[in-house]
Amino acid sequence: MKLRWTERATDQLVGIHDYIAQSSPEFAAAVAERIFARPDPQLIEFPYSGSVVPEFGREGIREVFSDSYRIIHQVLPDEVRILAVIHGSMTLPGALTEGGEQ
Repeated sequence: MKLRWTERATDQLVGIHDYIAQSSPEFAAAVAERIFARPDPQLIEFPYSGSVVPEFGREGIREVFSDSYRIIHQVLPDEVRILAVIHGSMTLPGALTEGGEQ
């Protein structure tokens, strides 16, 4: 099983880092590193770990948490795809998968 971050999720992680860095560059780096490291190796070995994302209710779209952030992933036959990283208090974007599939 491979782990792949989508461009959207990568951009969101950079945005989280940049926002926190306005107050504390060191804390921003630590949070971003924890978020980036959280899925590996857990999701590679156990792709269905974490919870089903309630907004979708689909077994193959799940989430794990790091700090206050939801790391939303999709389980595919040969990879786990990180779809989004959002703060737990934020509304989930409508279409998470590439190409707008849900």
